Amino acid sequence: PSYPQERLSYMIEDAALKVVLNHEATSDVLEAYTGSVVALNMPALYSSYSSSALCTAALGLSSSNLAYVIYTSGSTGKPKGVLTPHIGVARLVINQGFMELNERTVMMQCANTAFDAATLELWGPLLNGGQCVLYPYARLSIDLLNTELDKHNVNSLWLTAGFFREWAMYGSKPRALKQLLAGGDVLDLAAVREVQRNMPELVLINGYGPTENTTFSTTYKFAGQYTSEFVPIGKALSSDELYIMSPKQQLCPFGTVGELYVGGDGLARGYLNRPDLTA
Repeated sequence: PSYPQERLSYMIEDAALKVVLNHEATSDVLEAYTGSVVALNMPALYSSYSSSALCTAALGLSSSNLAYVIYTSGSTGKPKGVLTPHIGVARLVINQGFMELNERTVMMQCANTAFDAATLELWGPLLNGGQCVLYPYARLSIDLLNTELDKHNVNSLWLTAGFFREWAMYGSKPRALKQLLAGGDVLDLAAVREVQRNMPELVLINGYGPTENTTFSTTYKFAGQYTSEFVPIGKALSSDELYIMSPKQQLCPFGTVGELYVGGDGLARGYLNRPDLTA
């Protein structure tokens, strides 16, 4: 709701939205929208839906159907809507191998839901019988986050690379935390070493990948005290494919510089209404 009105209007028009789920407190951002608005704070709304009707509506759908459209930051122009199928999400959180996700998982959801990291935070625990804890404050603060982590015995967490550095240098040490993923940019080595010193039992994972490949394409799990001067992006998720290619799209010999190509179940269909960029 805090996005500029121009961006909100662009996304509403670009996605050709037929229904907007809304809350009374954010109704002013929809002044120009003429479609259907469903107010989520109206109790009568929930009694009007039946599980049998929803199941009937889902008949015939498969993992190749669209799960969501998520808009990129727009750093290279207008934001682009990325078309993500259900299988992209499923392959991220079911039998994925890079972290433990099961009925014992308690994960904090603190990323903005307009950011694809929320996909892991929400569906990682929920599709594996675990628990998702919602961060309750409007702004992410180290003190408030650490208090919530201890309050709910959170054992799994994802942080952006920038916030991870601040969190690490603060000397954070949540008592129940067992696994921490960080990514979105190059991880700060000093922060990695500080976390390993403060929490030697913690499983620390570097997660790398674009929105167009459903949150992560590769992961790297740090083992022991890390001494290298470079942070690897690791290896592909089990369902994905990675290739290092030359400018002529030929496979590069081992040890040479090239461009990273990604493929497999995580790959989005493309960009909404942008066949040129999809190609």
